[in-house]
Amino acid sequence: MKFLVIGDLHGIKPKIKIKDFDYIIAPGDFCSDRDRRKLYIKWFKYMKEFNDCCEEPLDSNEYFIKILKITPSKLKKYDEKSLQDGRKVLEFLNSFGKPVFIVPGNWDQSDAKYTNDDSTPLRKYKNLHERYSGKRTNSKLTRGLKNIFDCQFKVFKFKEFNILGYGLSSGPELPDSREVDNKDQIRKIKVSYNKLFDKVKSQYFKRNKSNPTIFLSHNVPQNTKLDKIISPESYLHGKHFGSRITKDFIKKYQPLICIGGHMHEHFRKDKIGKTICINSGFGHDVNVIFEIKNNKIINLKFLGQNGV
Repeated sequence: MKFLVIGDLHGIKPKIKIKDFDYIIAPGDFCSDRDRRKLYIKWFKYMKEFNDCCEEPLDSNEYFIKILKITPSKLKKYDEKSLQDGRKVLEFLNSFGKPVFIVPGNWDQSDAKYTNDDSTPLRKYKNLHERYSGKRTNSKLTRGLKNIFDCQFKVFKFKEFNILGYGLSSGPELPDSREVDNKDQIRKIKVSYNKLFDKVKSQYFKRNKSNPTIFLSHNVPQNTKLDKIISPESYLHGKHFGSRITKDFIKKYQPLICIGGHMHEHFRKDKIGKTICINSGFGHDVNVIFEIKNNKIINLKFLGQNGV
């Protein structure tokens, strides 16, 4: 079985560098981000000027309308264009006539419901967990595409492998020790975290135990070679910003391989225990290929940017 892995595309159709493959895997972020990214640059500049938190607001629209003076109609136009671009990407992948396994990325306009309240660490992380709990990829991206398999909180069982997905995550799902020191809040955050983790775990228990499992995560595992932010321009420079749930799931259940993206600065592999972890990179010019044979990964190659 030969797998072709596509990286984060952000609205650009990928270049397919090989002809011989059986399945396509894509970790999300199909929608374009050009217009929204301009707003985030302005937002971060505003926050830095006022020495406030530089994280992405939970409800971007409210902040952009209030502080950046962007009209609701313009935001709606941006989002419609983003979805149109993402749909074209998935239509292109669907056209190969091969099964395409996906999870939603943080740019793919999830159906998750959450409140805009990050006034305490507890409320912030409960809101993040709700945000990452979207049940499916946006139906405007996938409707009618018969070769697209949405793996979000689902396990698909095939003759020789299982594949399970967890998308949407754009950062750690638990705070570090410097962010919160209130023991009661820490306990409650962990309770909320465990509910999200259990949504992934419950699907894993439905797998075919005789076959290896591919874990498809939008974000890569935290505190690895795959998630450190190395851009000196970023306000998060030097931090590891991968997914804690992905890391904990790998450590506990040791799937054969974990495939993620989101962290655009890396295009390489790492290993946690017996699990091979891949950051599939960013942009239309990167492909990863691998095969599964006798429950092992063979012929793993990174094509495009320099990968390891």
